[in-house]
Formats: sequence, structure tokens, C-alpha cells
Amino acid sequence: MKRSIATPATEKVKRGKGERERIPFSPLPLVPLSLILFAALLALSSDTHATLPEPDNLLYGNITLDGALVTAARTDVIIQARRTTNGPAIASYRMGANPALGNFYSLRLLLESVTPIAGTNASQIAESLFIVVTDGSGLRTQTSYTIPDRGVAQRVDFGAAAVDSDADGLPDAWELQHYANLSQSSGSVAPNGHTALQNFVAGAVPSDPASFFKVNVALVGNERRVSFNALRAAGAGYDGRLRHYALESSANPSGPWAGVSGFSDIIGDDQIVTLQSVSSASPVYYRGRVWLQP
Repeated sequence: MKRSIATPATEKVKRGKGERERIPFSPLPLVPLSLILFAALLALSSDTHATLPEPDNLLYGNITLDGALVTAARTDVIIQARRTTNGPAIASYRMGANPALGNFYSLRLLLESVTPIAGTNASQIAESLFIVVTDGSGLRTQTSYTIPDRGVAQRVDFGAAAVDSDADGLPDAWELQHYANLSQSSGSVAPNGHTALQNFVAGAVPSDPASFFKVNVALVGNERRVSFNALRAAGAGYDGRLRHYALESSANPSGPWAGVSGFSDIIGDDQIVTLQSVSSASPVYYRGRVWLQP
């Protein structure tokens, strides 16, 4: 039996004969599938291109301050990841916040793969961060961390005691790096004219005659510009330490010396510290101090 598709013109006649009403056939216009997919991608791209997540990175470890292990009971101790030393935290953990971790800290670093990143606290592979430890007294110690890859769990301990087997004030690791032995005393004068201990404190290289801490004074017209390099305490022998700087001035080269306001305690972070355009009708002398502390 031959069947046909009903059209509007024949619908009345067929309903009169008791036949079932047929819905007219109206074919959809044909659209290439590639165009549909392309349109869908355009609709999604503006919202998703910067939000492709990577597997998070995890930092964990112990913290030692003033020679004592920081336990979960020290809830005043906070460890944070920051983009700059004094910037806002992009990850944070307060000791004791997770009882399951015991005396360990844990920092989860969020990663994204596409630039620009969408998450305020997200980072990308090869980005460098500062990992800082603070307590009620302020900043206690810090280190830099460069994100090596996605999905990495890495242990980073803070404040491990530096071994000084001969008790000369010079950590073994630093002596071995710069002298290849432990036979140097803290008062041994190096080729740069400073003692071994002075080189260790200042972060200088004993074998390099041009490597030592100095304050630079440049004349700009009738004004003086005072500056120095503030080095971060990093490398062999500096675990758990911060390098501090102070700038002092005097009207006499033999003193007395007074601290320059705003330059009395600067933590070294590999920055150039500058006292801008100082003018004076009488001579002014400057000196810098540098010291290490936990």
C-alpha cells in the first residue's frame, strides 16, 4: 500500500473521512556541523580560556625557631606563600589548624595553565614565590620557592640548626663552600681584607677582593644619594637566619653615630636600599651595619 505525507491542502478532506490528522513535514535547514562547533567554541572561549586549572602543588615540613621545634600548640606561628615579601598571602596555614598534621605545616599552592590567570591566588609553573614564617613578633624567617612543575609535593623545613663542629661561629657548610676545609678561624683575614666571620655575616665571597658590604655615596648636583645592597640570607649555612641592615649618620667620621630614620632595621631581600637626595650645608658621614639573627 502506497503511503504519502499529508499536506495542509488535504488535511480537511482527510479529517472528514475519519482519517487521523497528520503533522505536516517541515525539514530543518541544513547547517554544517563544523559551523555549529565553531560557534560553540566562540561562546565558551571568553569564559574558559583563563580558568584551566593545573594539579595543585603542596609544600609541607617542620619549623624550628630559636632552636626549638614549633609544635601544633604554637598557634601564633603562621606560614604563608606571597608574591613579594610584604605582599598579601596567596596561601596560608596556622600551626595546629589541622590536628591530623601534628607538628607539620601544609601549604596548598593553586596553579593555572593559561595566561592571564583568573584566580587571584593562583600561580603558574616557573613563578617564584616567597614562603615566610611569622609569629606575634613579626617576620621570623623566609625562603624563596620556584614552582618546578604541576602536582608536586615538596618538603621544606625552616630553622634547622646550622652545624658548627669546631665552634668558631662559622657554619661548617659555609666554611666548606668558601674554604674547602674547616681550618679557618673566624678572625682569619680573607683576600678581600675582611675576616671570615665578617664575610659570613655580610654574605660576601672571601676570595673575591671586590666582594664586601659597602655604602655608596653619589653626588647629584649639590645633593647626596646614599645606597647599599641588602642581600637575602640564603645558601649554605644560612638556614633559619635573616640578614638585617641599618644606616647611620654622623657629622664626624669618628662618631657619634645615630640611626637614620626609616633605615634602622631593614631585612635583606636582594634589594637596593636608597636614601634619596640628601642635601646638607655641612659634611655628613654615613656608615652601614649588617647582622644576622634567627
